[in-house]
Amino acid sequence: MIRRRSFLLVSAMGTVAPLAAAQNASGPVRLVIPGAPGGGADSIARLIADPLAARLGMPVVSDFRPGAGGWIATQHVMAQPPNGLTLYLSSSMLVKSPALDPEVHKYNPITDVTPIARLTENAYTFIVRTDFPAKDLDEFIAHCRANPGKVSIATVGKGSNSHLSAAFLVKQAKLDVKVVHYKGSAPSSQDLMGGFVDAKFENLAGARTPINSGRARIIAVGGRERSSLFPSLKLFSESVPGFVFEDHFVIAGPPKMPHELAETLSRHLGEIVTSKEVSQKLRDQLGAVAAPLGPQATATYLREVFETTRRQAALADLNA
Repeated sequence: MIRRRSFLLVSAMGTVAPLAAAQNASGPVRLVIPGAPGGGADSIARLIADPLAARLGMPVVSDFRPGAGGWIATQHVMAQPPNGLTLYLSSSMLVKSPALDPEVHKYNPITDVTPIARLTENAYTFIVRTDFPAKDLDEFIAHCRANPGKVSIATVGKGSNSHLSAAFLVKQAKLDVKVVHYKGSAPSSQDLMGGFVDAKFENLAGARTPINSGRARIIAVGGRERSSLFPSLKLFSESVPGFVFEDHFVIAGPPKMPHELAETLSRHLGEIVTSKEVSQKLRDQLGAVAAPLGPQATATYLREVFETTRRQAALADLNA
């Protein structure tokens, strides 16, 4: 599903967009998102679409392709020409899915797409229904042990960071809970707010909707240090040793994108997310910190995340 954003178009005289002219192609630029509207990636897209359109001189639209832990979106991006008109906006799902489920996600997240830019580092959270009887992760674990088989944890899809987080918690804390996989952030949030599931692992960008609705609250955060946004909340690792989970948003393109084009796009994206207006909105609205990296540094970063994820997967119950 494609949704258009409001953006600055080319001039009324029909100026040829420099990006398209360089690649013998025509717009719009499509931001492929491996989830449904209303999720974290959608929120990021809303912030970068207008300024990116202004810089490129052509429309920027969001193309939602949820399902299969990002595999539907990834396959689509891999099949497109590397002319800069198809960009992939993803959370850590892009790199974690093939690490967690290589039999389904048969691609290399560094070489089978073109890493263009890391955009942000994201606060990673564990949220529960407002009326759930636990104020932190220790109490959540205790409640699950006292009520085996009765508590449900939502994920944004198999192969996602939230899947791995739930699977790690289940195995390391020895819990008997139901893990429910959704096709993206928005539908899992809807069911959490509706009381159909009890809890959810999610980056703060995706968790904002249920939190702001008053029907969910954060009880723990990921990362290696306590979040400056939530200094009173315990880390996952303070309740379960080794439970360190982080998240990010990246932009990638189809394979074999020309280096100069990837560098140009990366520069634009880095300048956008570090601008005063966008960086402030990232922090205030989404709990994300602008942390841009160029194409080569992004590739190195994704490779490190891929290897870390494989090690974590060995300590998790991925059948959960």
